[in-house]
Amino acid sequence: MNREDYRHYFDILELPLESSLADVRKAYLFLREVYTIPSIVTMPVDEEISSEQKEEIVRQIEEAYHGLLLLFNEEHNTTVEDISNIVSGVSVFDGAVLKQIREKLRINLDDMAMATRIQQKHLVNLESDNYEALPVNVYTRGFVVSYAKYLSLDPEMVAESYMSKLKQRKKTGR
Repeated sequence: MNREDYRHYFDILELPLESSLADVRKAYLFLREVYTIPSIVTMPVDEEISSEQKEEIVRQIEEAYHGLLLLFNEEHNTTVEDISNIVSGVSVFDGAVLKQIREKLRINLDDMAMATRIQQKHLVNLESDNYEALPVNVYTRGFVVSYAKYLSLDPEMVAESYMSKLKQRKKTGR
């Protein structure tokens, strides 16, 4: 299949056909947030859209995102199954696992830094488990949550795992 076959998905995410995977992720995260998290920006139209309509819009956004992930993964010979196999075999999410998933999805650090608004040096320190160079735990946890969201992983599970390893390493001093 080519990008034209996925035109509807690009339209749902309000993107041109030439969009990159980073663009798709960014649009997905933005639109999902718009339709799921109440904010002062959406308050004026909250009454115009029923909760059922919002749920349908979110379902379409999810479908478009996952459909486009398949497209990009096909283009790069990476399947969702490959990523699922990596994630299913993981008991502890450390920097090496996060880096492996990011690389399997063919996401470079520049795109990750721009999309998550995390300085590249912090991303490198996360991936290399360079705990001493990471900021205080509250910021590090936020970085891990953002990183996991960008990779479409369970952010709470990943953050809990990464932070417990970080705390354990800081206790033992290694």
